[in-house]
Amino acid sequence: MSNFADAIEPSLDLGGAISFPIAYNPEEAGQTFVEGTPVMVLSTGVGAADGGVAVWDGTSLAPPGGIAGIAISNANNLGSTGAGQSQPYSPVLGPGSNIGSYAANSNQALAVITPPMVPFTDGTIGYYIAAPTTRFIGKLGTSATVTPVATSAAQVGLKFGLTKDTGNNFWYVDTNKTGGSAAVLIVGLSPLEAVGTVGGHVLFVFLPAVAQIVA
Repeated sequence: MSNFADAIEPSLDLGGAISFPIAYNPEEAGQTFVEGTPVMVLSTGVGAADGGVAVWDGTSLAPPGGIAGIAISNANNLGSTGAGQSQPYSPVLGPGSNIGSYAANSNQALAVITPPMVPFTDGTIGYYIAAPTTRFIGKLGTSATVTPVATSAAQVGLKFGLTKDTGNNFWYVDTNKTGGSAAVLIVGLSPLEAVGTVGGHVLFVFLPAVAQIVA
């Protein structure tokens, strides 16, 4: 029974902040992932300018790979890494190219003019950093049968992996991935669901050895 996962989101910052640590890096070309997806900065981008943020490959669990964090928004499917669309703004015309002194886009190659109201991006994508102080929340399931799993107090303290749902574009905490395939540590259960909820949500942190912290 696939199609049970939903977006992974930050839930709590143990540092006491009212927001979560985020980062922005150039988006890799051709990305179509959705908000709430585990992402990584490609190895060519660690300490380099040409690497981009891409959907996590599902297997790289140690730097220079690993999981950089959780995507804040949908990817933009850029034609080339870090190549943004227009971003000037007019209070009259809205996002997109403006007529007059800003007739050409300030950051658009060849000064291509796009219509008003065109969605804009500067070529970067934001993500919630896989920091040790951030607790995330996600659905619980198993790739063994591709089904949701009931939550249990005994799961707190266990380490599991992450798997993309075969029925949608979201990811879930996978009880079928343990040991060397683990990526997260369960630190609690959703307080909004009864213990034993099938496909319930669990609170987790990324394992330090998996977190890809990119300066």
